[in-house]
Amino acid sequence: MKDEEKLTLAFIILLTFSLSAYGAMNAHLLSLDSYAELLLAKNAVEGKFSSPTPVLYMLTAGVYQTLSSGSTEFDANLMLNIAKVLPIIFSLVCIASFYFMLRSMFSEIAAVGGAVLLASSQPFVIIMGSGSYYADALGMCLFTMACFAFFMFYSRKNYLFLLASAVIFLISVMSWEMGWVMIGVILLSLLAQLVYDRSKKFDELLAHGVAAIFITFLLAYFISPHGNLLGEMKTANLSRYIFSAPFAIVGIFAFISWVIEKHKRRSEFGVFAASVFVLSVIILLFHYFPAAFGIALFSAFAINELLELRNEKLALLLFAGTFFFVSFLFAVNFLDMTQSIIASVGIALTSVFVAALYRERRIVAYITFSVMALFLFSSVSAAIISASQRQDVVGSEADEVISWSVDNLPDDASLWAFRVSPLLEFTTGRKSYSNDTEFARFILSNESAEFLKERNVTHLLVDTSLFDNIETLKTLANNTRVRIESFRYWQKATDGTNLYGIFLSGEGNILYVQIDAFSGVPVSGNARLITREGNMRLIPITNFLMLGSGRLIYPEDNYKVNLFMLFFGQVNGMKPVYTTEEGGIKLYEVMK
Repeated sequence: MKDEEKLTLAFIILLTFSLSAYGAMNAHLLSLDSYAELLLAKNAVEGKFSSPTPVLYMLTAGVYQTLSSGSTEFDANLMLNIAKVLPIIFSLVCIASFYFMLRSMFSEIAAVGGAVLLASSQPFVIIMGSGSYYADALGMCLFTMACFAFFMFYSRKNYLFLLASAVIFLISVMSWEMGWVMIGVILLSLLAQLVYDRSKKFDELLAHGVAAIFITFLLAYFISPHGNLLGEMKTANLSRYIFSAPFAIVGIFAFISWVIEKHKRRSEFGVFAASVFVLSVIILLFHYFPAAFGIALFSAFAINELLELRNEKLALLLFAGTFFFVSFLFAVNFLDMTQSIIASVGIALTSVFVAALYRERRIVAYITFSVMALFLFSSVSAAIISASQRQDVVGSEADEVISWSVDNLPDDASLWAFRVSPLLEFTTGRKSYSNDTEFARFILSNESAEFLKERNVTHLLVDTSLFDNIETLKTLANNTRVRIESFRYWQKATDGTNLYGIFLSGEGNILYVQIDAFSGVPVSGNARLITREGNMRLIPITNFLMLGSGRLIYPEDNYKVNLFMLFFGQVNGMKPVYTTEEGGIKLYEVMK
């Protein structure tokens, strides 16, 4: 490897590390779902293997047992740190493998662009970043390594690489549920490439590779569980890849151009890249993460083809469209729609005017590299913004409850809490009851403590966030008729005579409450509610339930359910045993 290539690879690795290690110093994981996954790894440490046990859990358990030096007492902090470091390692190995694969398929500059676009894509940052512990992270890493090994086999004609590719593919299948589907994507795309090439010459080496991947796919299909992978279609997943849209358009245009012989093909594996891209977009409608591989691969193909442009007007048009698109994506976050369009048009026209002044022979190359640099900058910026907006989902009050629970709850306690039961079980060592659907039914009903006793629940945790998640709770509880709206304090305002507190709800409604200028306490009278449709009505302030100084709860009807009684009254058969200092979380004991 030349010094320039080493420097390029070092840049990509450093960038990937910077993006993926963003949450390494956080006190907690960045997703409550990650704690549910980590709890399964803890069970693996204790010898409680599920069937089948994903490779990630076994790997985590192995690393933990190696670092714990045979200690019999479980160290939650050690396992938490392992769960933060492993995704960083997976992301680095994944991006390095993807870079070398692209370099063998296309060119150095395409490999750089594709690798950076994958590393900085929103799904990659979310799943492969420190603080996110998902089996998909290891699955994507192994899948990319297997693809790299396959193209090493093709370029070096060494069948040991093909064997390694097949083995790693099979291991990846045991790592994530999309494993066999993604092998099928590679198989179909290689087959499409083989059929296309056969019109010119039969590629015997590629045919051998396709045969090996076909056998691997059959094995993968029969050894992997088949859940409801293609469940509900989610077109919102497309928005996660919006920064890749222009490269996708360029790639589609280039692919069609050389298929109809209007453009000389530069990429040897153009059909393969196009096929992976199309199949990835289909998968994207159901699962947003696996598609990252195919979209980044096709973006690298588009970058490679850009370098072959010979039409100066087309290059300038592409340059203008790209600048407008990217500028608009940024401007719309700070300006309204009209202002964003005007600003983006101005930036695009100015940029094209400057580019048009560049009249040397390599204007197309200049524009191509400028477009690529712009997109890499935009992609990385978007990734940084996305990472910086990820907040601590646990919080200090949960830590307070966890600390108290470790010191005061008996070892045989069984905790029940919406969403955070796995977190409590992992950190406290106490058993948890994790059926959120039943929890929602109980919390939105007037069931007695017998409901909990029947499930062997000894302690119940509730927090104020349940008021924010009321629609989620109602959906889980089969759309109960409980109607609750939670308002959070936003800011103060005055009409020149009276002082008002402005509260906002998750439904987009605004509440104006007259408050005392000295104490900040709501004044008796009516609150003015402005709905998101613009309708206004007056509601007596006495109809609201106050939760601290920054929260008002409005129960429209049927509000005497356990959720309210646990905060504002009392539920028979339950005794409050702990309340956090801020009052946002309460822990109850179920009386025997």
